[in-house]
Amino acid sequence: MKASSVARAYSSADLSSKTDGRKPEELLILLLDKACSCLRRSAMLPMDELENTSWEQRMQITQDFHNNCSRAMQIVVALRELLDLEAGGALAAQLQETYTAIATTIWDASKARDVGGLAKMLEALIELRSAWETVATR
Repeated sequence: MKASSVARAYSSADLSSKTDGRKPEELLILLLDKACSCLRRSAMLPMDELENTSWEQRMQITQDFHNNCSRAMQIVVALRELLDLEAGGALAAQLQETYTAIATTIWDASKARDVGGLAKMLEALIELRSAWETVATR
């Protein structure tokens, strides 16, 4: 068995142990945790110091930055698409606007390599996560 197959199997088993038997709100919190982790990673990268690094380091940092921004944005867009606007009413519509604004800002900050903009979206996602955690514990 190849090492990559073992890693995928382990990763899949680890994910199953985290998601099996969870309420939808708890799963949403896990997704927000991952999005926050990705934005935190992107915001910590030295994007303003790329000129002082080797070409290889520059490429690695830039790739890491964009990969993490992309993952965070994918999660936010997926959460937006999961909303049931009919059943959720005004709250779902407000969440849709919020998720759209966050995804748009992540996209713009990623293109501009704006670490400050990503940090602001990290704060927004942390607030959303906190609100969903309150809902999940009721």
